Amino acid sequence: MAKRVQSPSSIKLYHQCPRKYFYQYIRQLETLPNIHQIRGNIAHSVLEKFFDIPLQDLTLDNFKQRLTTVLQELLFQEWAAAKPKLKNLDISSDQNQFYFEETLLMLFNWLEHFSNELLSQKGSFEERFRLLTPAREKFYLSKVFNVRGYIDAVEKFNDQIRIMDYKTSSSFNLGDHRLQLAIYALLYQELHGELPDFAGIYFLKDKPKFIKVDKQLLEFARKEIELIHQKTESDNMTDYPKRPSGLCKYSTGQCEFFGVCQKED
Repeated sequence: MAKRVQSPSSIKLYHQCPRKYFYQYIRQLETLPNIHQIRGNIAHSVLEKFFDIPLQDLTLDNFKQRLTTVLQELLFQEWAAAKPKLKNLDISSDQNQFYFEETLLMLFNWLEHFSNELLSQKGSFEERFRLLTPAREKFYLSKVFNVRGYIDAVEKFNDQIRIMDYKTSSSFNLGDHRLQLAIYALLYQELHGELPDFAGIYFLKDKPKFIKVDKQLLEFARKEIELIHQKTESDNMTDYPKRPSGLCKYSTGQCEFFGVCQKED
């Protein structure tokens, strides 16, 4: 059987619960979006479109206030575009407003870090902005390792290459994302023939964090990818054991496969 094409999210899901991996990627049961996924997609879209804004009226003196307004307007647009999906969620108007305002604060927090980075560069505002503009939402597919992924931002400045991901979660432990970043680094190295210097996460509720990319990190990715290929060769449910945890059922919800999982051994 041909190896399944994996991704950082599919591998993470397998580690979380092999049975959940089976339901989602092999049986391909329907999953419904939740507010955290939709909000995350909205924030990603805002940050992707942010770098396409007109720059002619922006200067080093006025850019902070202007970019704050830009982010707010982009969020309004993206939130409105997602209204049909948001309507399908079981959340109140107050909850919807809460998540909107929380997302706006995340974007303002990211802007503070971006502004500081911009001020540390040389040249006109436009020159600095262009320098910090990343390649965005880049798709990578390795036929060697049968793994794929989208890198949110590839940054090249200060004689360094950084591959970055945006996270809207409330957990800021970079170690939880080491495998994802390792796979991204491996994908980047395979396509471009060079190692990025750093891989990191923009924790939108916190601050950006980075790890140095080296050969050991790539080897970690290779081993994990090969291991997951070995463990997902089968189509038999019994080869994907349940891994009960607090993620099965919790105070605000439950796993999307909780019902079917309870009925099957």
